[in-house]
Amino acid sequence: MINYFEMRNIILNEILVPSLVELYAVDYDNIQNGVSERNICARLAHHMENLMRRYDQINNEMRFGEYYADVEYNRMGNGDLKHYESSEHRPVYMVSDLLIQKRVGGRNLLAVEMKRKGNHRHVAKDKERIMSLVSSPKNYEEEGRCVHDTLVGAFIEYSKKGVMVELYENIDGRGVKAEDIKLVYKQDAYSRGHLVRVYEQ
Repeated sequence: MINYFEMRNIILNEILVPSLVELYAVDYDNIQNGVSERNICARLAHHMENLMRRYDQINNEMRFGEYYADVEYNRMGNGDLKHYESSEHRPVYMVSDLLIQKRVGGRNLLAVEMKRKGNHRHVAKDKERIMSLVSSPKNYEEEGRCVHDTLVGAFIEYSKKGVMVELYENIDGRGVKAEDIKLVYKQDAYSRGHLVRVYEQ
């Protein structure tokens, strides 16, 4: 059984935020040059998976042993197409930008939708999908057909100047925006730039 608060903190503080920092350290040229969102998302997944394996190695455990950071994944563990439950409580075919998931069964740990700042295409649908993925099932007839109970959802907006992350979680069965994380890209004349987390007062 997953300890929710412990796993949430590990996902946020050991995987999600450090992978964004790594993305900007290694792949900033791609961000700066306007390379496609799919490329940026795939690079983020690469850094996430490396951090997951490193976490297990350092802590001498297999917490992430069966988990993968998959981009554009559209199948359930049995091979059926993935669906989320719409606001009308109907299954809707989905392809998430990025999932930390077991490929066969099990709860998703993270669902990510990414947008370059200024790309407003499908933002409302992306956020609806994230809220559905982290929520509990509402239409129990569709329970096995739709993905639910993902531990954390993240809507990520990135730019040359940094990253804004909207976090979504299950609160009383509903997918709700729970927190914002802001990371700013800092660069000086003497070093390569890096992301710094900004804490709001």
